[in-house]
Amino acid sequence: MELPEVQLTPQAAQVFKDACTAEAKPLEKSYLRIDTKPGGCSGWKYELGWNGSEDVRDADVMLESEGVQVVVDRECLTDILGPVRIDYTSKNLVEQGFVFEQLTSGHQCGCGESFTPVRDLKAEAPA
Repeated sequence: MELPEVQLTPQAAQVFKDACTAEAKPLEKSYLRIDTKPGGCSGWKYELGWNGSEDVRDADVMLESEGVQVVVDRECLTDILGPVRIDYTSKNLVEQGFVFEQLTSGHQCGCGESFTPVRDLKAEAPA
């Protein structure tokens, strides 16, 4: 089974790289963990975090995007997230941070902070 794509924009990748440098964490031993948790108006919320190689689990998929090693639980990627693009915006002090864009249309809420899992979209698809 082909895995859904995870894309970081150059801006998002640079923010992660800069954070690793600022915290004296070597990039070659740093992973951007993408995760989800129940919540938000569409059912699930995004989570990002830093992981070291010791944090990678057997159920994880390791990907690379824009020179950043990305790690995500396989089931989370295939059943909940689906294909996703992660950007970083710094419009102003209030509206800044990582922004997720679901590449499968129709399952992200209007505020962009939560989404409907892809497994639920499959169940809703017309036969």
